[in-house]
Amino acid sequence: MRRELGLGEAVALGVGGTVGGGIFVLVGVAAGQAGPAALVAFLLAFAASVAIALPYAELACRLPLAGGGYAFVRGVLGPHWGFLMGWGYWGAYVFLSGYVTLGFGGYLEAASGLPAAVGAVTLVAACTGLNLLGAKVSGRTQAAVVLVAVAGLCGLVAWGLSAVELERLRPFAPHGPGGVFPAALVAFLAFGGFDMVAAAGEEVRQPERNLPRAILLTLAAVLGLYLLVAFVALGTIPAGRLGASGAPLAEAAEAFGGAAGRWLVVASALLTTAATANAVLVVTSRVAFAMGRDRLLPARLGAVHQRTGAPWVAVAVNGLLLAAVGAAGTVSFAAAAGGFLYVLHFLPPLVALVLLRRRGGRPPAFTTPAPGLLLPLGFAAAAALALASGPTGFAAGGGWLLLGLAVHGARQLAVRRLRPRVG
Repeated sequence: MRRELGLGEAVALGVGGTVGGGIFVLVGVAAGQAGPAALVAFLLAFAASVAIALPYAELACRLPLAGGGYAFVRGVLGPHWGFLMGWGYWGAYVFLSGYVTLGFGGYLEAASGLPAAVGAVTLVAACTGLNLLGAKVSGRTQAAVVLVAVAGLCGLVAWGLSAVELERLRPFAPHGPGGVFPAALVAFLAFGGFDMVAAAGEEVRQPERNLPRAILLTLAAVLGLYLLVAFVALGTIPAGRLGASGAPLAEAAEAFGGAAGRWLVVASALLTTAATANAVLVVTSRVAFAMGRDRLLPARLGAVHQRTGAPWVAVAVNGLLLAAVGAAGTVSFAAAAGGFLYVLHFLPPLVALVLLRRRGGRPPAFTTPAPGLLLPLGFAAAAALALASGPTGFAAGGGWLLLGLAVHGARQLAVRRLRPRVG
């Protein structure tokens, strides 16, 4: 594939994939679970993200290929583990697209009255058309949208800080640790996005330098923004009301800014959730493209358009899948099912990095600092967050993995039956 994304576009992909759904949708979900202690949940999630992101950045530097974690695992552990990894990673973002596209639909409904599901499907259709034009067009559009949306969020924080009432932060943890840890999983999804940069690694210029920088800049850019926005929201309306709202930040902004505040949030939310949906489509299509190119899924998914350089079949197929999830899903189900698969998918790449380090060889341009500390922390964080997904996450995510094993087994059986005929 063509290397057409610079550092700025790669960071825009990561920040756009991180900020949109996380700040405008999941802040409300986390507040409903943990109350004002959602702020602690975001800090815990950031620590877990850093412990995983640094090894991930090293892997991206070693293997800058389309598909991100899938490419890492297939290259080190072989095609069977690669398939399971790619299938889980792909499914994670297909499910997670629901909270993003429905988040867009919820804010659009607040502005226009159009049903949320209709808005979600319309957004996916627009992102699909944009991605069919190629990485350069979609990357530049992504950068422009993210810049405007982040400016709107900064304006929201500056406007709302004076209206914060600290009394609203008491009791700080009404549900105790039992509310904070599930909220930490939700908050971790809000930091999800740094891996999107690696998934498009085959299209990033100077990947050895730009991929690690883009991953780390993504996390650094969103931490302060998340904490400030969540603090303003929790300090202006009750946490329970945030958790029950389909457009939580719009309600918070209306409380201190009236109709003008609400419209500022709605406009920013529409832009950022649109950027996130576009980033999700980039990821899912690149994973499907890579698996099709490697003959682990139908080879047609590996087709690249000669003029635009876009993996057009993978983009079209994933556009249909994301539209279906947006039309039929719910935010809570999407977060649980996708969250289980998302945090689980970090474990195989960490194993791959340990094996690569043991093999020795030339060190990459970026290496994980304090690996004796960060690698065990990364394993522990991913395992703990997978457990926090609860029965819904286990059932839906486990069902998706079982379906993948059945698909892989059927393809392997078909290949074995075909070989004698070829011979």
